[in-house]
Amino acid sequence: MENPVGEFKERSPVPVQITVLRARNLKGSKGESPVTYVHAEYNNFQLGDSGKLQMTENEIEYNFTTSFDCTFDGIQGLDNLVHKPVILTVIEVLPKEKKKKDEKVIILGQTTVDLLPLAQGECAFTKTMTLHPLAGTVLEQTASEETKSQLDIAVSIPEPLLSEAQLEESNLLRITTECAYSVPDVWALTGPQFNYMVSLHLPTATSKELRVLFTNGTLKGEKEPSVRPKRWPISNITAIGAQNIPDSFVEISPFEDEDGELNRKEDWAFRTEAESDKKHITWNIERRCFMEPEALRRLQKYIAESMYIPVEIKRVPLAPPAKAGGKASKIEKTDEEGPISFHGVAYVNMAPLLYPGVKRIRGAYQILPYNEFDILEKTRRKNREASGVQGGLKGAASHPKNAFNKIRDDRGPKEVYKKNSVNLKSILTDHVLESEVPSVANVEGEQYVEARSYIVLEFTLSKPLVQKRLREELVQRVAEIIPPRPLFPRRTGGADKAVADYHDQIISVAKIIMDEYLEMFGQKLTEGKLSQEYQDQEERKHKLIFELNTSGKYFAFKEQLKHAVVKIVREKYLRTVAFENREQLQTFLNKLYIYLVDQMHCCLHKMLHVDPPDPIPESFLSSAQLKHFAKEAEMNKDFELASKYHQERLARDRNNADHWFDYGTFYLMLKDHSKAEECFHEAVAVNQEHISSLILCGILACMNERFEDADSFFESARCFEPNSVLAWTIQGLFYESQDHPILSEMAFAEAKKLQTATETVKKSLDEVIIDKTRETEVPEPESENDIKDQQAAIDEPETVIQETPSTHSVATPVGVSADVIPKVPSSITSKKRRSSVKEMPKTFEVIEGAIAVQPEEPVPAVPVPEPPPRETIPVCTRSIYMEAAKFLLDVYALQFATRALTHEMLLGENGLSCEYHVILARLYMLQEEFAKAEESLAEAGRIDHQSRR
Repeated sequence: MENPVGEFKERSPVPVQITVLRARNLKGSKGESPVTYVHAEYNNFQLGDSGKLQMTENEIEYNFTTSFDCTFDGIQGLDNLVHKPVILTVIEVLPKEKKKKDEKVIILGQTTVDLLPLAQGECAFTKTMTLHPLAGTVLEQTASEETKSQLDIAVSIPEPLLSEAQLEESNLLRITTECAYSVPDVWALTGPQFNYMVSLHLPTATSKELRVLFTNGTLKGEKEPSVRPKRWPISNITAIGAQNIPDSFVEISPFEDEDGELNRKEDWAFRTEAESDKKHITWNIERRCFMEPEALRRLQKYIAESMYIPVEIKRVPLAPPAKAGGKASKIEKTDEEGPISFHGVAYVNMAPLLYPGVKRIRGAYQILPYNEFDILEKTRRKNREASGVQGGLKGAASHPKNAFNKIRDDRGPKEVYKKNSVNLKSILTDHVLESEVPSVANVEGEQYVEARSYIVLEFTLSKPLVQKRLREELVQRVAEIIPPRPLFPRRTGGADKAVADYHDQIISVAKIIMDEYLEMFGQKLTEGKLSQEYQDQEERKHKLIFELNTSGKYFAFKEQLKHAVVKIVREKYLRTVAFENREQLQTFLNKLYIYLVDQMHCCLHKMLHVDPPDPIPESFLSSAQLKHFAKEAEMNKDFELASKYHQERLARDRNNADHWFDYGTFYLMLKDHSKAEECFHEAVAVNQEHISSLILCGILACMNERFEDADSFFESARCFEPNSVLAWTIQGLFYESQDHPILSEMAFAEAKKLQTATETVKKSLDEVIIDKTRETEVPEPESENDIKDQQAAIDEPETVIQETPSTHSVATPVGVSADVIPKVPSSITSKKRRSSVKEMPKTFEVIEGAIAVQPEEPVPAVPVPEPPPRETIPVCTRSIYMEAAKFLLDVYALQFATRALTHEMLLGENGLSCEYHVILARLYMLQEEFAKAEESLAEAGRIDHQSRR
């Protein structure tokens, strides 16, 4: 077996060859035929320059080839290859000026070559790259879609960098730092400029960790565009367009689909405001990390143990501009740079990457003050070699001068480790042992909390860490445990079918012979002149046989019976080949003749029997009624009668999975787990996708400690019906019982998400139905009495109800003064008024006593408040654990029902509901703990005495 890790370390470097073939549409500062050359650079190494050529016919053939070695030592080599591009710079050479020795050159544009395909198994590729102009150059002024400057390049290697086994074992992690929103208000867009940095650490194949650094964050005030390209994580690219990774953009997802912390309903309004109107820091940088097999194992172990990765956020002042002749775009990296300020940390929950099939997590994570104690408590790590992290361990007040600005991409990791590594072991030990060193408060970091700052991060893998089991694999696994019953029974009754066909043909021939007999002797039979003497009967038989022979009907009868006899020979006696001798043939014919004559006599006896048996009457009870009677017998403890009802349902239709499922729950109630499991297995054999039976098979397998089978059953139920809240919830309860907190968290989160979506759809449908009902309402025609009442109301003076304690609550709407009541047309209220007078005479006596007659005067209109806007944000009001507990109690799975109720008890922030106590009482009743059940019901009545549960 291959050892990919060993091959990585033992392999010799592989040369990577880059060829610049040609350039098109170049525009020079002195004309349209400039003299140019190409400069190649990779990982801050100068790879060389091409020859100086002049463009002819709008094209230059460079045919310039350069190369570098891709090593496989440590975190260099492949990791650099996937996140650092080859930078190609096209430089124009101007004519020499008088009295000057050197030629003057101008940079026309730059492009970057992504070498990622080499790490994905390719050995050669060619591309046409867009040449991005520098600001203020001729290329920028003349650039258009038709006349864009382009470079044709070719990249090749003599052999694949990775074998098929290494490609299968390795992975590629993409880390994208997008933006930090709602930053502290003291950060100003004007004044001194700062470098905003983000850093985190990842495990590698060695004991050292890989430090991932994002620099050059920009403070902005305007809203980010909807389409944002991702940028390279290096800072030595001059052209702005070349800083973007080709064909790579930030993928924005709705808040509710994110994996971060601020994805709840109450956070949406704040995030919308923060990402639209407030200041923010923009990076949009993607850092690719090549993960070897050992690094993947360490990453999985780290996530399983710690779950959280701390991501540090810092601000350091920029160095003053470089002197003339220096590189103004570079940031000076000196120890005298200045201290770190606003040191914060965000904790990224990496657990979703251990969910089966998950390759991407993206979300918004709150920025908190950096504190080493909190990191130790959150990540549960006592020692971490924070390469390059210097200072900031005890708060902002103790931050030494920043070491981040000393690191450049052209330095190897060994140099970085030597210069910037800090031995945290003693510091962490002091913290753990509660040393006397006081912890200084991070005052600047507290401003992140006050401003509710958060950072948006994305982690994407090319392949999931945990593969998701395919539907086909689950179907095969369930079929191995419970072989499916075929849709149609195997044809074991071929011989019976052949005999039945022979009987049908005998009956058909007999009817024809009887019709022929009646035609010949029917008249004498009706007249009563048909003699019953033996000689007369023999004479009539000979006449009938003669008539059948002379008319050809006898030959037709033989042909009609021939096919039925052949079927009996093949299906009944299984004879398909010729006999070896005549004796075998004669013996077989004797047996066949006897059998055929016997079957003919049986058939004719049934046909001519004068008193056929009475047909069995059909039952008037449906399957649903039988199920109801079975449940009734179970409640009456008449289990023998209940079993008969269940067996009657199975006798009617054994291919109905619901019948087997109900019979299995009956045995679960009797605590006969073996027979219950047999019934559930029969249900799954009939229907391999019967969700309820799969769930119960999983529960029983878990109770019998067959955990692998239980996992297969639960996952199959979830796979066959991915929108089932019940399947996700019960699978989460199973994972929790197996001490898999990450998988149980995944299952519960998905169940809550589906429950919220279901309730949202149901609420929307209810609103649509209500709106349609209002639109289709037709006013009733007014009767003559209503018209008279309306006319009389016009002539009568208006009445005013004085506000009294008795009348205010009866006649006055809430929020409307009782001094003035608007007059309502009698045509609308006449029927209601007449009915209410009959039903509530005493109430109207009180009201009439308070009525005062006043002259008519204009009545001010009562302001009608506008209906509140509809709630469009989904809210989960129904607990997934209560739904699961009700189902589990219905099927008498008490062990899992107890776990579900335990979750509901821990979830109740505002106290336990009436429904919880009612379901808990059901559990106690099934466990025959009636005293506890009575206490639970009493508690439920105290909470809501009007509940009908």
